[in-house]
Order: sequence, then structure tokens, then C-alpha cells
Amino acid sequence: MPSRTGQRGRAVPENSNGQILDRFDTLPHIEDCLSMTLREWMLWHNVMHRHFSRYRGRKVLKPPFDWIVLGDIIQDTRPEVIIEIGSFDGGSALWMADLLDAMDSPTRIIGVDVIDRPTAVQHHRLHWVIGDARAPETIARVDELTEARKGMVIEDSDHKEHVTLALLEEYSRFVAPGCYFIVEDTIVEALQIPPFPGPLNAVRDFVARRGGEFVIDRAREKFIMTNNPMGYLLRATD
Repeated sequence: MPSRTGQRGRAVPENSNGQILDRFDTLPHIEDCLSMTLREWMLWHNVMHRHFSRYRGRKVLKPPFDWIVLGDIIQDTRPEVIIEIGSFDGGSALWMADLLDAMDSPTRIIGVDVIDRPTAVQHHRLHWVIGDARAPETIARVDELTEARKGMVIEDSDHKEHVTLALLEEYSRFVAPGCYFIVEDTIVEALQIPPFPGPLNAVRDFVARRGGEFVIDRAREKFIMTNNPMGYLLRATD
């Protein structure tokens, strides 16, 4: 196969049409993307974080800015327990566990998922519960593992409105005052990505029902680009 000099003087192969094939230069360049709309950026990040974001070999389905904000929240609030509903590959839970180790925090992490895939991730802080998060037996097991501690809940399940609303109602009792119930992927309807109706309707309904018990903390959307608009629910009262 013929070759020519690519970026930084590397010899890179060409295909039959004379196009350079350079595995180090396969993605768009920032200087060529400055006219992209925010919507286009969000859709691009949705593809990239789902397929290319990993921590210690495990997938993390979070765009980079939301990942940073999650770390900020954990360090700011220091929850006694973190309940993650929808752990998928276990990468997010593992990252939180390592962060808590670095913080020398006693926080326990409880991961809930309908499949056992994340249980391949083992860490002394992690406790897995496999089952439908809405099922009474699942909630009872989560309650047992918390040992009466309260802290933060992250909801990242299937994002249907009725499912998110049910989880908000069932798991809000595990959120301590001054801590957060994070509902992820509330952006889906704005981007016209299923399911319809999605989790944002559930958030609005839940907050309205609770009459000031939870407030939507939009200061956590400080990077503007977020998959969780109006999804950071701060518990203001007992």
C-alpha cells in the first residue's frame, strides 16, 4: 500500500483513492467545528461518551462535564451513602469508589441494576443489588444495605417518565438534607431521543408535589453543556 507523510511527519498509508488513512487523525478537529450548534455538540457527545468513555477498562456513560460535576457534588456534600440506579458496566461506580478512597471518606456505594453485568467490578465500597429498582424486595435490600444512612441517589435507568417518577417517590427518602437526587439524561426530549415522554416531566411533577422539599439546583449546570438539565435535585428540608 502506498504511503505519504502525515501530521507530525509520520508515514501513513493511503487507500486506493489516494486518501490518507491515519488512525491518529480520524475524528473532527476543533478548528473545523467552531460553527457547530450546541445541539450538534450535544448529539456528538452523546455518541462519543456512549462508546469511548471508560474508567479502568469499564464503560462510563457520562459526558465529560457531567462527570466533573458529579465529582464536585461528591466532594462538596460528602454523602454517607450513594445509591446508583442503573450501573450498566460499573465504570461510574468504580470511579466514585476510587474518588472516595482518595477523599478518605467512609461512604458506601450501592449499585442497583436489572442485570448482573456490573457485578464484575469489585471494590470494598461497592455493594450490588440485582433486580428491578421498583420492586419491593429490591428496595428492601437497598434499605438494609444503607444501615439507616442517607446521602445521594443517582437515577440512570431506562428514563421513561413513569419509571423515573416511581423511583423519585421510592428513593427520595434515602437523600439527606443538603444532598442530591440526580436524575440523569433529562436532555433526551430536547434532543428528540426516546423515550417519550422522558424523565424531565417526572422531575417537574415530583418537585411540584413535594412543595419545596427538593429544589432544582441549576447552578450545577455551570458548564451549560449537560445531559441533566433540571436534573440536579437538592434536598432542602427533611
